[in-house]
Amino acid sequence: MKYIATVRGQDFEIDVDRHGTVVVDGEEQCVDLRPIDGAYLYSLIIDKVSYEIYVERREGAYYVLIEGEQYEVDVDQERLKKLKAFSGHTLEDEGAANIEAPMPGLVVRVLAAPGDEVSEGQGLLILEAMKMENEIRSPCDGVVQSVSVAPGAAVDKGDTLMVIENQDADADDGDEDGAAVALAEVVDGR
Repeated sequence: MKYIATVRGQDFEIDVDRHGTVVVDGEEQCVDLRPIDGAYLYSLIIDKVSYEIYVERREGAYYVLIEGEQYEVDVDQERLKKLKAFSGHTLEDEGAANIEAPMPGLVVRVLAAPGDEVSEGQGLLILEAMKMENEIRSPCDGVVQSVSVAPGAAVDKGDTLMVIENQDADADDGDEDGAAVALAEVVDGR
């Protein structure tokens, strides 16, 4: 089955017709995805490189956390994506990135303050969850508008941690292939 996964405004064509193999934009990759906790945590191996990922579906999108980097991924079947394009539905840039807790945890350190300029991929805070420290990184270049938490604060999944005013809506870091592949496998497995 073919899907289109949209990550940070970039579309990836994903074909998951054969078990253990995923084709992303024409490039075949060997993939093994196994649930760890039966809900959100997965072991992912892409071409012999292992990742532990957290995948959650909410508000019609998937939120994928890989190596401390969170991606919002929209997935549509290829034909549905094309129908939406013909009907005029588009994604609009809202100008701000709402940084949410990807899982329940405890804020260990806050690395950015209101008014700070941050770069895409820069650490914003450290969140301890399941006895592991996870660095939550900025999804874009921008300026910190607000910080909603302090060290020692307990947060629930989906709680707002900070808001970043997006200064480069078209930023593209090229590392989305892993998130797109992971998400395609999760969708195919359900």
